[in-house]
Amino acid sequence: MAEEQVPEGLTADYVNSEVREAMVALQATPDYAHLTAFLNSLRDGLLVVDVTGTAKKKATHIRTIRSTQGKLVLPLFTSMAELRAAMPKGKGSQAKGAMMPALEALRMIRTQPFVAAQFDVGSAALVVVRKYIDLALDGEEITAERLEAGA
Repeated sequence: MAEEQVPEGLTADYVNSEVREAMVALQATPDYAHLTAFLNSLRDGLLVVDVTGTAKKKATHIRTIRSTQGKLVLPLFTSMAELRAAMPKGKGSQAKGAMMPALEALRMIRTQPFVAAQFDVGSAALVVVRKYIDLALDGEEITAERLEAGA
């Protein structure tokens, strides 16, 4: 990213603390109110996608993971530190990530047959099924009542 394109105040140690805090709260108290707060937090700030190992290819590709049933899962990170934590032991310094607006990163779930997104794989490892990511992307108000009704 060219220097003039970097948003003011953005540094290599950026953390989407709003998403991170909402994720930790959801894992501590897994209910619709906390899920609502988490999904709404995904609409702001930046997220990091893993592009490690794609520099030599003609195009940049995001790295994906597979569920235990072999289904595609989109790994997303709240910071580069979280991406590094997800790398195999001793390989964290080789991690390469692309920071992008959170909604743009979430839209990647629509580029392939992903069944879910997994946030901060190396620590929190929160898996969110695609239907909830789609709710965050649709722009409509997300409420606990809507989620409980099966949104």
